[in-house]
Amino acid sequence: MKQLMKRYFGLLCLTVATLTLLSSCLKGKDDDAAQAIYNDMAISAFSLGTLNHYLHTTSSTGADSIYKVALSGSSYNFVIDQVGRRIFNPDSLPIGTDVAHVVCTLTTYNNGVALLESTTNADSLIYYSSSDSIDFSVPRKVRVYAYGSNLYSTYTISVNVHKQEANELNWNQMAALTDKAQAAFDDARCSQYQAAAEAAGMRLTGHSSTELYALSSDNQLMLSKDMGQTWTADALDSSPSLLPIEDIASVTMPYSSYYENIDYVLMAGSRSTTDYPQEQCAQLWYKIVDYSETGYASKWSYINVPENSKKILPRLSHLSLISYNGSILAFGKNGSTLKIYESKDKGLTWNESSNYTLPSGLDTSGDIDVVVDSDNYIWLVQPSSGQIWRGLMNSMSWQ
Repeated sequence: MKQLMKRYFGLLCLTVATLTLLSSCLKGKDDDAAQAIYNDMAISAFSLGTLNHYLHTTSSTGADSIYKVALSGSSYNFVIDQVGRRIFNPDSLPIGTDVAHVVCTLTTYNNGVALLESTTNADSLIYYSSSDSIDFSVPRKVRVYAYGSNLYSTYTISVNVHKQEANELNWNQMAALTDKAQAAFDDARCSQYQAAAEAAGMRLTGHSSTELYALSSDNQLMLSKDMGQTWTADALDSSPSLLPIEDIASVTMPYSSYYENIDYVLMAGSRSTTDYPQEQCAQLWYKIVDYSETGYASKWSYINVPENSKKILPRLSHLSLISYNGSILAFGKNGSTLKIYESKDKGLTWNESSNYTLPSGLDTSGDIDVVVDSDNYIWLVQPSSGQIWRGLMNSMSWQ
């Protein structure tokens, strides 16, 4: 009897094992088939062809005109969200791009068939063709059918276009400074260290993340690494007779996005008498401050602008410097006229700015102070008139 029970028990175990193995094999085949069908209904790549970009220009006589240029759509990356079945470009196309007549390349897995839904009737479908122009002025739905099947998935494709000009600076007159604007002015003026500098008989000129800079009573550039408690003469690569002593301004910015703990400091200003070959130019100095653990001690370097160079920063009274949108901007009065100059190479060359303009309602007879707050707003204050303006470049609001 015991022997018979052992034989039945062994047969039962073998049967259960066989059924389990068979069930596992069948389940695996079903899953693989389902996954294959799922993949057959998926878009694997999407890109745009050449687009028409319409630009506005104004002639020297003031006449407005529009002209067309070619824009490479393949330069704009499209993200494919396979879970949400969405396709979109995170970096929007520039304003003025024609997206109503677009040729695109759409690739599916395993010969899946792509059909475009009508914008007015979802049941009206047309086959996708890489040579046909498609209207993407509104989001479009695309069905992808598994090859030889009536199963499909639906993707929504959005071609995003900016609604604003990137390089347009918009000003608004304000009743008062915000807390962030006040903090920016305090930082630019080194307000918390003014008393320490004055007690030492010095005039603060600026700061980096770890250092303070000031002019002594005999116009020597001084350095403090302990926030104004002690001062030593800072190192220069040229004669101190070339240092600015009037209308001094400085700006500190990251040296590069690739290097942490390194500042780039630019100082500019004027002096009444100088050996400088072009006396109408500002005196410009820069310093690279490496405050990492392995940082090195650096000198201030004098920017010697070639004689007869046209790309100069002129001597500006009541000068302000800011770092903005990858450039350094200089605000001040050239004679009796308020001007903005821009440098895209950290102060080596300058041009009167065409991208940045002063507020149209600003009293141009008075001096101005300018800073940038932590939200990328430019703040302009005119003490004589009491005017306060806040400006923002459109592209900075997209960041």
